[in-house]
Amino acid sequence: MNATPLIVCSGLRRTYRMGQHEVVALDGIDLRIDAGEFVAIVGPSGSGKSTLMYLLGCLDSPSGGSYRLRAEEVAHLDDAALSRLRNREIGYVFQQFFLLPDLDVVENVALGQAYGGAPRAQRRPVAIDLLTTVGLGERLGHRPQELSGGQMQRVAIARSLAMDPHLILADEPTGNLDTVTSAEIMALLRRLHAGGKTVVLVTHDREVARQADRVITLVDGAIRSDERNERAQADGPALAQQITRIARSGRLGFIDLLRMALREGVLAHKLRSLLTMLGIIFGIAAVIAMTAITEGGKRQQIEALRQIGMNTVRIRADELAGAQLMRARRLNPTGLSPEDLEAIATDVEGVEAATGWKRAPAEIRHGDRSIERAPVLGVIGAFQTVTDYHVAQGRFIDAGDQERFARVCVLGPAVADALELGPDPIGAVVVVGQEPFIVVGVMQRKAFGSAAIADIAIADRTRQVFVPYATMRRHFPRAQTASQLDAADFAMRSEDILLPASALMEHMIGALHHGAEDTTVSVPLEKLKQAQETKEVFNVIIVVIAGISLVVGGIGIMNIMLATVTERTHEIGIRRAIGASRAAIMAQFLAESALIAACGGLIGLGGGVLGGHLVRMLFGFPVAFSPVIMLVAAGVSMGVGLVFGLYPAWMAAQRDPVESLRA
Repeated sequence: MNATPLIVCSGLRRTYRMGQHEVVALDGIDLRIDAGEFVAIVGPSGSGKSTLMYLLGCLDSPSGGSYRLRAEEVAHLDDAALSRLRNREIGYVFQQFFLLPDLDVVENVALGQAYGGAPRAQRRPVAIDLLTTVGLGERLGHRPQELSGGQMQRVAIARSLAMDPHLILADEPTGNLDTVTSAEIMALLRRLHAGGKTVVLVTHDREVARQADRVITLVDGAIRSDERNERAQADGPALAQQITRIARSGRLGFIDLLRMALREGVLAHKLRSLLTMLGIIFGIAAVIAMTAITEGGKRQQIEALRQIGMNTVRIRADELAGAQLMRARRLNPTGLSPEDLEAIATDVEGVEAATGWKRAPAEIRHGDRSIERAPVLGVIGAFQTVTDYHVAQGRFIDAGDQERFARVCVLGPAVADALELGPDPIGAVVVVGQEPFIVVGVMQRKAFGSAAIADIAIADRTRQVFVPYATMRRHFPRAQTASQLDAADFAMRSEDILLPASALMEHMIGALHHGAEDTTVSVPLEKLKQAQETKEVFNVIIVVIAGISLVVGGIGIMNIMLATVTERTHEIGIRRAIGASRAAIMAQFLAESALIAACGGLIGLGGGVLGGHLVRMLFGFPVAFSPVIMLVAAGVSMGVGLVFGLYPAWMAAQRDPVESLRA
């Protein structure tokens, strides 16, 4: 026997408070156990055997006295240091085996290595080596519930050796076993002792105790006797010589933490986890789907605005009737006119280009092909520049056409296709109304949508026919009271001057028309902003509702995690006994709640995307999914899990290891 002391206790005391009374479990224990000894601690129930074992195993703290393990004072170490000692210096073998049912035997043995930060590549080979050494090489894929009591105790012994500790603590290791199996377990412990391990055995069985080198008898929390036996011979080779050495450094890795949280938390109770996620799922799905719809509407509006020019001011001739029309024409006989267009373009600073048009439906014919009531636009000014719509073939209408009252036209591509003018329609003659017109250009193919913005009308210009405004006035008669122009658009230098310019235009048109009030001045970009502000209010409402759903989901996570902590109290004790610190326990339960929320968030993302597409398919609403919003939503769901899982995780970490094992 090596004379180096492994354990030195001086005046060790442990008392418990029960109401107003103090119960003395250990009363001034003086004890020395040298490295390499095999010691049995015996005594009647209530003598303090288990209390002494928990103190020696750093699962409990003494009320007084000194305890040194390998010359290090244990009493004043913090939780992290105590956890390292339990993980690296002490191996536990319990009467109830204390194996985790959701892990197979290899994973149970390797669990302590995970808490010790051992490289993952080493863990399984070491665990298999240990299980083979204790005679379970054929049972590697089994779970604890598939093993006999003796086999489970062998797994527990293999687990106690996983980090190659110096001290083996066995608490009634044969208490739940039959005589034959008990003898096998004691033979294993003797082989461990023969291999150099220090073994401390707690038992009430004197026959078991006689197989140890020393027998310490406790009565009423004090050592009654300390006797030596003749050394029992090991049955078989020394067990420690067959153990593969393993690296012992670091802490529980992030990947191991996630695997524990996923497998032993989320997937262990799939239905409960799914039900817990529902609040998160609904909240995230609502945010994604509804913001996609509103974002799709915004993009549609912006695209519609691009079709008429972003920085434009529009003057539209109002559709008047009856007495209102008669009054307006008495004050202003022409309505909106080319003269108004020229005056405003000249006098308002910042106007870069201007155009106006008059619409007159007419039949278009070419050969035996015809289009009834095609929208014919008599245009004036820089139409292409203002509307950002250009010819693809030929040319557009110019000032010379206006001066000559030329019967020329430019066709939208849909009109050219309908009339079957072929790949080179320039020079073809088409009949517009009753007059022949020469095709001088075809506009570009471009998608035009509709605008859901007040006072903004978007026409499909690919189906329009463009003619000189002067020609339209000569050949297409209009009602005497009709406005000369339907609308006039002004492209402005910048967005900043849109509102001042529109106010000035409104004042000028009022003066030019002598207060007739027959036109409306609008700024499409401002209309867009107002429409989008309305949608933002809707978004805020949706976010608030989703936030309430997320809070409810978070409360559900907290509730379930609190129940889980209570259910898994025993598991917490086991993990603490094999080296898990409070921080590791807290991290595991926090990771579980975060994973539940994250999984709920991911399912919610998928549901939101699916819901958005269903709305588009069923109701025709445009949708646009924002990666930023989706990323934020996923982050929020994770945050909900962390926030609402924090308290349950803290509660789990505060569980007393001894009380947890006794639960």
